[in-house]
Amino acid sequence: MLKLFFYTLLVFLQPPIIQEINKEELYDLKEKSSINIIDLRTNKEFTQGSIKDSYNIDFQKREFIDNINALDKEKEYIIYCMSGNRSEKASLIMKSLGFKIIYHYKKGYNDWVKD
Repeated sequence: MLKLFFYTLLVFLQPPIIQEINKEELYDLKEKSSINIIDLRTNKEFTQGSIKDSYNIDFQKREFIDNINALDKEKEYIIYCMSGNRSEKASLIMKSLGFKIIYHYKKGYNDWVKD
């Protein structure tokens, strides 16, 4: 019983793998040189504008899972799409593939270009 208590405690003390962030938190995270920013939109959407220093992995392409799976799972990633739908699905895929820390910019590029 004590063992179960400690395992449960460990689970609750660990930071969540997927953390939703807003624009201000994204600005703060971008200051970390080790953070990787992935734009999940199509190549056409990406070429029309993107968050600086992000790179494109198209969620809608057949090879999406292979491309994501090739990334270093120990690194931290910010992911975004246009409005949060594709990136929400991608965050769950990344979690199932064993990624350690995923920051999900839920409001996406539509929010980024506001103001």
